[in-house]
Amino acid sequence: MSASEPLNTLDFPLHGTRLIEASAGTGKTYTIAALYVRLIVGHRLNEALQSQPLLPPDILVVTFTEASTKELRDRIRERLSSAARYFRQNTEVADPVLQGIRHDFDKDQWPTCAQRLELAANWMDEAAVYTIHGWCNRMLQQHAFDSGSLFRQEVNTDDTELLNRVVRDYWRTYYYALADNSQYLGAIFAEFQHPDALQKALKDLLSKDEPLKGEALKSLSITELCDAYYQQHKATLAELKRPWTVWAGEIRDLIDQAVTGKVLPGANYKSNHRAEWFRKIEEWAVDSNQVELKLGTGFINLSTAGMASLVKSGTPPTHPGFDAIGQIPEQLAALPTLKTALIEHAVHWMRQRCASEKNRLAQMSFNDMLTRLDAALQGENGDSFAQVIRTQFPIALIDEFQDTDPVQYRIFERLYAAQGDNSLGCFMIGDPKQAIYSFRGADIFTYLKAHQATLGKHYTLDTNFRSTQDLVKAVNQLFLSADAKQAKGAFLFKKADEPNPLPFVDVKAKGRDDVWVIKGQAASALTCWTWDSPEAISQTPYRETMAEITASEIVKLLNSAPDNRTGFMNHESNGFKPLQPSDIAILVRTGNEAKMMRKALAKRQLSSVYLSERDSIYASREAADVLLWLKALAEPRNEFKVRAALSTATFGFTYQQLQHFAVDEASWEVQLDRFNRYHLRWQQEGILPALRLLINDFGLHFTNLYASDGERCLTNLLHIAELLQKASTQLEGEQALIRYLAEAVADEHQATDENILRLESDANLIKIVTIHKSKGLEYPLVFLPFICSFREPSSKDIYYRYHDDNNVLQVDLNKSDTSKTLADTERLQEDLRLLYVAMTRARYACWLGLAPVKSGNTKACQLEKSAIGYLLGWQSEQAAQTLRDQLIAMKGDCESITIEGLPEVSDEWYQPVLSEQLVGAPRIAKTRIADNWWIASYSALKHSEYAIPAATAAAALINVSEEPENAGQDTQGDETEETEDETGSRPSKELTIYNLPRGAGPGVLIHSLLEQCGREGFKASYANADNTRKRIDKLFNQVAWEGKTELVATALEHWLSMPLLDDDRISLADLEEGQYRVEMEFLIGAEKVNVLTVDQLVNDYCYSGQARPKLNPNTVHGLMKGFIDLVFVHNKQYYVADYKFNSLGSNDLAYTKPNLDAAMLHKRYDLQLVIYVLALHRLLKSRLGETYDYDSHIGGGVYLFLRGSQSASGGRVVTKPSKVLIETLDDLFAGAISSGDNL
Repeated sequence: MSASEPLNTLDFPLHGTRLIEASAGTGKTYTIAALYVRLIVGHRLNEALQSQPLLPPDILVVTFTEASTKELRDRIRERLSSAARYFRQNTEVADPVLQGIRHDFDKDQWPTCAQRLELAANWMDEAAVYTIHGWCNRMLQQHAFDSGSLFRQEVNTDDTELLNRVVRDYWRTYYYALADNSQYLGAIFAEFQHPDALQKALKDLLSKDEPLKGEALKSLSITELCDAYYQQHKATLAELKRPWTVWAGEIRDLIDQAVTGKVLPGANYKSNHRAEWFRKIEEWAVDSNQVELKLGTGFINLSTAGMASLVKSGTPPTHPGFDAIGQIPEQLAALPTLKTALIEHAVHWMRQRCASEKNRLAQMSFNDMLTRLDAALQGENGDSFAQVIRTQFPIALIDEFQDTDPVQYRIFERLYAAQGDNSLGCFMIGDPKQAIYSFRGADIFTYLKAHQATLGKHYTLDTNFRSTQDLVKAVNQLFLSADAKQAKGAFLFKKADEPNPLPFVDVKAKGRDDVWVIKGQAASALTCWTWDSPEAISQTPYRETMAEITASEIVKLLNSAPDNRTGFMNHESNGFKPLQPSDIAILVRTGNEAKMMRKALAKRQLSSVYLSERDSIYASREAADVLLWLKALAEPRNEFKVRAALSTATFGFTYQQLQHFAVDEASWEVQLDRFNRYHLRWQQEGILPALRLLINDFGLHFTNLYASDGERCLTNLLHIAELLQKASTQLEGEQALIRYLAEAVADEHQATDENILRLESDANLIKIVTIHKSKGLEYPLVFLPFICSFREPSSKDIYYRYHDDNNVLQVDLNKSDTSKTLADTERLQEDLRLLYVAMTRARYACWLGLAPVKSGNTKACQLEKSAIGYLLGWQSEQAAQTLRDQLIAMKGDCESITIEGLPEVSDEWYQPVLSEQLVGAPRIAKTRIADNWWIASYSALKHSEYAIPAATAAAALINVSEEPENAGQDTQGDETEETEDETGSRPSKELTIYNLPRGAGPGVLIHSLLEQCGREGFKASYANADNTRKRIDKLFNQVAWEGKTELVATALEHWLSMPLLDDDRISLADLEEGQYRVEMEFLIGAEKVNVLTVDQLVNDYCYSGQARPKLNPNTVHGLMKGFIDLVFVHNKQYYVADYKFNSLGSNDLAYTKPNLDAAMLHKRYDLQLVIYVLALHRLLKSRLGETYDYDSHIGGGVYLFLRGSQSASGGRVVTKPSKVLIETLDDLFAGAISSGDNL
């Protein structure tokens, strides 16, 4: 490896392809922003780049996450602005880089530079700062002709649905055809019993686009594939067995002679054992169908190496068979399997089908953005396309370059060749020691390829600005000792007689102004807790013990923070900041480790937040509970389902409380009524409002407030409710939504960005985060309690992946032992980089939980399989009790490292100290806030017939949710029925419109029917009787309406055609679409309006002198809200109309003009009419302005008593309130006159 030179930001050449290696905490983002400033002002650019000024759209900055793009954009903008101020001499404070840049320009150039910088800062919203995927997508769209791409393509962030469809297409295409071929059916279905099993096996291979062999076989049928497999398998096995028909007898004679001659010990080569070994070998060699050969220790004792280790005297026998026999197990394991052939065939076919489906649907995934741009650059028009991009972006800065993959690197290599044009610049910035995202496709071997391609143009950032000097020394000591002692270097990449491609280079430390102190004394930067055990420790007790120790020690530190001065001391200012929970981060590898840690913390009253959730919300307890809730909400009178819902853990009812519901009829009725209300809310407004109402009614936000997982529970409930509301827009009916949730809960492992558990809190909590998620972040204190854990490749893995000697990725579906060893080596390489990332997150101190761990049933310590074990130089089979000695040897004379035994576990609770500000007297508002402002409706103007208790009225004044939110709710007082008609006659048994179902429910249905007709168009509904009849059948699909829908259809036809006005034949069916508005909502401002004053005015001007119920005393202050069934215009006059389905009697005599007027007064529809006309008056006055005239523009109000539509009166009341009344009410509601004035 060629030596890298320390990067000098002022001298760094801004041309060519160069590699900048930035260790953790060395100011990578700061450096990028500084280089950006140099590019904008043209500082030391070569002649080719100075031809015209560079602006933000010309400088490509690529990173890998949306969060990083935002941070880079903001940091660069801030840097440009501060540089502009410095060039304008508005500030004398500047860092050495800005000083050096300005020094290189003549003073008369400073204003020009400042102008460039200000322009660039203002242009940063359009700067070319993108994620790699976002940039590739932009290039494909911007240069669609050059790339051969579509102009618009939908970005599909989740391919799950497409993969489901493609897997089933494959299953139908190939496996259904096997129904008539039983020869292979059993063998195939022993591997994959159904499409889901096949999809599970292929998921990673399809999503990661791993390289696979067998592409030539994808055109074969399954039968042809099986034929080819068995032929190949048989031929390979026969070739392996061929020499053994001869060798078996030859080596048996040689072994017998060696034993007889006492060259080999008889104890290891007993005659019965030898006979059994060679019998099995001979049978295996001649039986073409036998695959396995089981010799046990025979494979070792008969091998050249095995005999050499056992020889007593003389020379052991030699024969090619002795060299070959030890390889037989590996050769048998490497034989192709039917499962491998099936997987390769399926994957190649499905990849092709997915690609064609995406093209057909004009869709692409994030990965497709990369592969399509790469293909375009390598294609027929690749040269011209690449030149277009180079012209657009002469300079590129690639951040986090260690996370690149082969496709990404090939794109940038094509655009900015390492030995390319000096009129271009490509600066790759990253740290190979932090390459930890192989599971996302990131490939450190690609980074090493770029490293090799840029030899002689390497630069390093060598000063850590994040951590204290002591902590930097401790990290340097750990990795440098391993780099010196281990033959393969600190990161397992060094090869004999070759330069180390990834050495550990120690960094300097700028240090920090404050120091970490415990009880006022400077504390160690790196603390190693050592489990001194004579025997190896299994992984589970290791994790459990370390979780308890870590939680216990954190409690001790926090409880000693305020009084004993544990925290951060600044010796210069003598300032002290006590330790807070939010200063602490615990880094883990898996969600299970996080759960274990959170449990130990919660036991000691320590709250924490897990910042790396990848679990699906549907896998939570709350999702299963909400499923039971939905079933109860859908059938609120099904007592079994309601009891099941109330018994869920989320409600938290005790057994005694549930028993009380069972025996106390009154309290149980309350619960049933509640669920009935939730059912109505679900039907009228949606599932989200219904669940929010349930949460509020049962006080779940309060009961969960003080529970250890209360915030998590409440967050999950609201998240589920939101997802269900969104899903309900695509589903039809309650049962469809229940089925949707049931399927989601059953498929709990399908986590997408939308359904991943959300962060429940960002308060002053201990942070638990995975090492992968912590990269790029920093924390004052870092605990690594489980750092000895490791996970080797498992036989349960679908395949093993590794890189060959040429650094080319290989995938082994046969999972040979050799492949497993190579894959495990790469696993350990990444674990070492993870350890480096984890330790460098800390600013002040880090704790490691160390133990002589093992895995599985073995008794030997396997610490060498962990990253920390490798750095310590641990050897296989090393005694467990030597761990402390290894640590002491690693520490050397480094005083920044402390080695101590396991601290004693304490059950002490965390006792937070309340801030003085929290216990002080609360501040009292000086401004009085009115508490009588509310939103009222017509139904809130109660009269004596609807008098309500004072407590309910008071609740209505302060609870806006009690007022109608839509037209469907605004029905109070409309359809209350008498049991006997006013004429005193008995109802007719003949089915007529007069004896259709009565009550509020039927009234709502009739209103809904007319509303739907109006929204479709009254004229269209009248003309298309078939569609209207379908609407009626659907709307009135209830037991009470059986046999009555034909009558409703006949009545509707009449309602649509009957006259609306007394002196004109205009009907609903005559109204054009622009001539009316259905269910028009209104809000009228009301300034302390006395209800009794309104009542008196209506009495004086409407039906003057006629008796009617009086309104109850009240004051409306706020808004008057309502919905008008119909507003229409005719002959340039505007009318309000209201439908009434009240039953006034059982024949036409009940609907005479006097009876209709009496109903108007008895129900106080006179007041409703006046309010509606007042709303229309205000609307027209605001819209028409000075041209508005009440007498000419207002036609009045029409009340249609629909049951009496065929009577002599037509069931119609048409009236127009006087102008004086409406204008007086307008002034009264506006506050222009008061209720006490002489009206």
